[in-house]
Amino acid sequence: DYNVWETEFGCKGWSSDEVLPYFRRTEDDRTGLAASDSKHHAAGGEWAVDHVRYQNPLSKCFLKACQQMGIALNDDFNNWDRSQEGVGRFLVSQRNGARCSSASALLEPALADPGRCIRILTASPARKVLLEDASAAGGPRAIGVTLRAGGVEHVARLAPGGEVLLAGGAIQTPQLLMLSGIGPSAHLQEHGIEVVKDLPGVGRNLQDHPAAVVSYECPPEKRGISVTSMVIRVAGVVMPHPKFVLEWAIYGTGPLTTPGCDHGGFFRTAAAPQGTKSADLQMRFLAARAITADGMGTFTKFKESANLADGFSFQSIAVRPSSRGRVLLASADPDDQPIIEGNYLAEKGDVATIREGLKLSRKMAQQPVFKEMLGEEVFPGPEIQSDAQLDAYIAASVHTANALVGTCRMGPEDDAQAVCDPEMRVRGVRGLRVVDASLMPKLPGGQSGAAVVMMAERAAEMILGSSKRAE
Repeated sequence: DYNVWETEFGCKGWSSDEVLPYFRRTEDDRTGLAASDSKHHAAGGEWAVDHVRYQNPLSKCFLKACQQMGIALNDDFNNWDRSQEGVGRFLVSQRNGARCSSASALLEPALADPGRCIRILTASPARKVLLEDASAAGGPRAIGVTLRAGGVEHVARLAPGGEVLLAGGAIQTPQLLMLSGIGPSAHLQEHGIEVVKDLPGVGRNLQDHPAAVVSYECPPEKRGISVTSMVIRVAGVVMPHPKFVLEWAIYGTGPLTTPGCDHGGFFRTAAAPQGTKSADLQMRFLAARAITADGMGTFTKFKESANLADGFSFQSIAVRPSSRGRVLLASADPDDQPIIEGNYLAEKGDVATIREGLKLSRKMAQQPVFKEMLGEEVFPGPEIQSDAQLDAYIAASVHTANALVGTCRMGPEDDAQAVCDPEMRVRGVRGLRVVDASLMPKLPGGQSGAAVVMMAERAAEMILGSSKRAE
């Protein structure tokens, strides 16, 4: 995936060999992989990586079902020396059973360090990048930002030689650039915004992982087997079960450690583009029955439900999608949320990949190991059988698998759609960089969180290098 960034998109310095050390720099592997494969993993960094310290019986059935189908196990989807295909346990960002995030792993230690000068303003959204010298030969220069805190507008100005770093992600970063006059000139003019720098690629190239679900209910005699019924129901009350709260608090183990989708795999289906070798489908297995066909809707609603039926689900994801969307301004008012056009199924190949995933999910559910667990097919339902019916179901229920990237992509100077150069600097604007997922020219075939941390590590090195050169 990263070699493609360099060879197809001209992002010099972003090949797999060049980015791998930055993945390893922050990793604190707790699975033992660092000991057996020090090329791809490392221990001792800030970011803890582990297997979930709990395995639901249904998840074990999933792995066994795949073996019964002749599908190989894969104990490390992040080993770049071999195929990504196979099934297994996904690595998660956890330390002792608790979520490890960029906030807890990186930001909190920095805030506790008296030698660092960091101030965080929460509930204080940036509204515009301040620019000066728009007519200068080198282009405009970023000198600070305007923000709102406590209902009052404030101005934060840079010290000499400083930089403004945008890290709002694939939605807010292009919005902020466009509100500041940096973006497609015609679109900015539609909203009465003065064009400071015409960059047609701002907001374009939006990519995400589109997904659809197959879900089954377990028979009544299997009541209580799903992870959701284990952790949230106590006599019909919506609250965590005290037993599992204590297990987590004392030992850092048990059902409360699972994010839900900690098992799954990668597959190259019949829908994969010709001439490619990579997997086009990711499948996530969840030891829980879906409440809605929209997988994200289920995550939103399950905590409000006191009596959930038990079951299990397969989420099929077009992991290397071809469809592209865009982010647009709704108005020139920073308080108005931007328009997000996901355009998920614009390319038929993405639909075909998800369709193949739904078919594969059904085959897995019919394996002998699931015989006693298998009840009614809830989604899409047994009446949905033909390709046309499956495609209609996908169109009606497609949802995000949470990997929004690409709307301020980097590229070489001769790429008219590139917003930033390979050093993450906004083209034609001095003192302004983007450091988030919007930089990615193409979505990697997996989750994007670790990749963003890798990019941030590289950005820090580049910024420090620029400062030293300036001195």
